[in-house]
Amino acid sequence: MKRFAAAVFGLGLMALAGSATAQTADRSFEARYAVFARGVEAGDFNFSFRQTGATYEASATREMKGLVGSLLNRSQDYTYSVSGAVATDGALRPAVYQHQGGRRREDRPNGRLIRATFTANDVVTTSTPAGMGMGNPPATPEQRRNTVDQITALASMVTSSTDPCTRTIRVYMDGRSRFDFVLTPNGRVNVNTRAYRGEALRCRVLFRPIAGFGDPQEEQTLTFLFAPTPSGLYAPISVEMPVDDDSIRVARLEAHRIIINGARLR
Repeated sequence: MKRFAAAVFGLGLMALAGSATAQTADRSFEARYAVFARGVEAGDFNFSFRQTGATYEASATREMKGLVGSLLNRSQDYTYSVSGAVATDGALRPAVYQHQGGRRREDRPNGRLIRATFTANDVVTTSTPAGMGMGNPPATPEQRRNTVDQITALASMVTSSTDPCTRTIRVYMDGRSRFDFVLTPNGRVNVNTRAYRGEALRCRVLFRPIAGFGDPQEEQTLTFLFAPTPSGLYAPISVEMPVDDDSIRVARLEAHRIIINGARLR
């Protein structure tokens, strides 16, 4: 699963009810997740989302630690950020996305910096240092249209006012790799974790690769768990994601702490 590790986890998210209240609401979501690989806690993923009126900002960090971090030579450590607008129907529309990280080298000690600018009809990507390829085959203009970055994808799931398991999310990951997340309901389960205790919604998630990965990709079926909260926001408490290490294949994010509008969830 080459090229998919930067997907946030870097994970897939806004379908608010179409109302002026949803567009102008002020809300926030912060979470810390543990990254599990082959049953071992291997790193941390931190995510933050804030909506102020008709604009939003979101950021995330991912850091692998211990033996895993050493073996990967910090190649899976990233920082992410995005800002954009909230449409009248409540959808999140990214404007500027960036991430930085990857393997440390003398010529770029903090990793390569990638920026993607989203417009109504296209996405333009730049890199520093220059020279980043756009995958094979690269996404076409039509495939890039009406897409979101992976951080906005996660934010749209969090802020959904309806069942987050009924949607297709068109993601343009890191301004390069194009895929769909197709979410469908898969029942409810009772969970008792450090971040949440109670009934959770379970989603069956089809990862559908489309373009730009460079290596052959296959569709995969993943599982997301969401906790409905009194605030109206949905809290992702467990997310499975493919990674670009063939010895791991799928990693899992498990929430250890979630704070919604300043109040901790449990």
